Amino acid sequence: MKKFIVMGLALLMFVSCATPKAYYETKEGKRKQKYYNDIQFGRNAHPKRKF
Repeated sequence: MKKFIVMGLALLMFVSCATPKAYYETKEGKRKQKYYNDIQFGRNAHPKRKF
């Protein structure tokens, strides 16, 4: 019984970590989102591109 629980938890962890991240959740996606928000909402007219 204990073996099945451990195998189930291991399978659950493997499946949850195997899914790819959405682009906006990645480091580069967050940088791009901040850059375009700065332009669109007028916080900085000419921000430096960091990507």
